[in-house]
Amino acid sequence: MSLPIDNPPIDTAGSHSTPLPAAHQDLVRTWVHGWTRCRGTAAPLAVPGGFRIDIGLPEHAGRYVLPVADRGLLRDLAASITVPNLWIKVCAPRAEIAPLLPPAWEFVEPQFLMSAALPASAGPVAPPPGYTVETADKDGTGIIDCRVLDAATGEPAAWGRAALTHASAPPSAVYDKINTARAHRRRGLGSLLMRALTAHAVRLGAVHGILVASPEGRPLYRSLGWQYHAPLTAARIPSPPRP
Repeated sequence: MSLPIDNPPIDTAGSHSTPLPAAHQDLVRTWVHGWTRCRGTAAPLAVPGGFRIDIGLPEHAGRYVLPVADRGLLRDLAASITVPNLWIKVCAPRAEIAPLLPPAWEFVEPQFLMSAALPASAGPVAPPPGYTVETADKDGTGIIDCRVLDAATGEPAAWGRAALTHASAPPSAVYDKINTARAHRRRGLGSLLMRALTAHAVRLGAVHGILVASPEGRPLYRSLGWQYHAPLTAARIPSPPRP
């Protein structure tokens, strides 16, 4: 499988912040390319200091992803954004980012860049009693969808996606949209979902996994052996209040 992909270097010259190690910057680049594949957006565009992703949704017009909190770059970038819902996401804590953005900007909960070495091989994944698991490579493109179903009702109990990307060599799998329905939580379905996605990704040649975790999801990934690398802080100009 060959996936043509733009994989430019990240220009962090002139940064006034402690930069992420080069390996971590590579994780951010790989995550950005895999995330766009998971979400079905256009490929990321290289911009000074990082990437821009055009999304086109009312509440998420697009996002800038910056692996380094360059103070001058952030101030200039925020000043250039005058429309709501064009996000900036930076690998730095909120306390470092907030003073650089105008007061009208709002923040969401912190997120966490994480990665894991995937096993060399993966056997079958058996669901617990009362559940079935379905995993498929969407259109044979290395975009893997997984659903854990309630065997009694056929309704989804947990779901998620992973996408292979050749933004790294060997290829990595970027995990996204990992969710468990509230009524089915604390039954090991999140771990089952991750194992099923990983098994399929390994069969397709992935050797490394990357994701950005929410505070709620971070303990699950830590329990599965994933390593934390850096916080990601996201901010935007919010939509105006409806009349």
